[in-house]
Amino acid sequence: MLRGAKGFGWLDTYRKSPEEFQRFTIPTPFDWSKDNVQRPKAFFEVSSGGENWGRLVFELAHDVVPKTVENFKRLTTGDNANKLTYRNTKFHKIRKGEAVMGGDVEHKNGDLSHSSYETRFIQDENFIIPHSSRGLISMASVGVNTNGSQFYISLSPTYYMNGRCTVFGRLVEGEDVLSRLEKVYTYRLVPSNDIVISDCGVIEPAAQK
Repeated sequence: MLRGAKGFGWLDTYRKSPEEFQRFTIPTPFDWSKDNVQRPKAFFEVSSGGENWGRLVFELAHDVVPKTVENFKRLTTGDNANKLTYRNTKFHKIRKGEAVMGGDVEHKNGDLSHSSYETRFIQDENFIIPHSSRGLISMASVGVNTNGSQFYISLSPTYYMNGRCTVFGRLVEGEDVLSRLEKVYTYRLVPSNDIVISDCGVIEPAAQK
């Protein structure tokens, strides 16, 4: 049983090593408060038509998926060789009741995805954190090891994404902003008006005290 893992390459991965595949695609419940880990946070300032909607703040699980979090942080700050950044990118699709999608740092319309590194994609680090609640942020991929810059923010539990997309954070501030995003009028999933990340940044644990 593939347990929701879909997309190009998943079946080949399963055939080569069923045990390894199952280890990553049967996630156990994740306790975000366990061991009182101090984690970095990232924020998106969201705006549309010149109106500031507020801020989305995510706690990033660097202790679980360090490379994935580092990739996201570098894209948030623009601190990478290609100078790619989430700043001024759009939330290009909204699936009502499922997820908000964004993160195209090249064309800004959802066509492309590029990591903060020289290679376009980075590997699937693991699938330890399940898509078990609203407000989780995970990498958008089109198959095995195709994590670039695009991401999903869940609007409900999306268990079909377990074993397919790597969860690396959760929303800790800005539920009102996420709710407003969810209610935006769309045509074929595309928002009728541009909704952009007008500013973004990273807050390290030392700066949170």
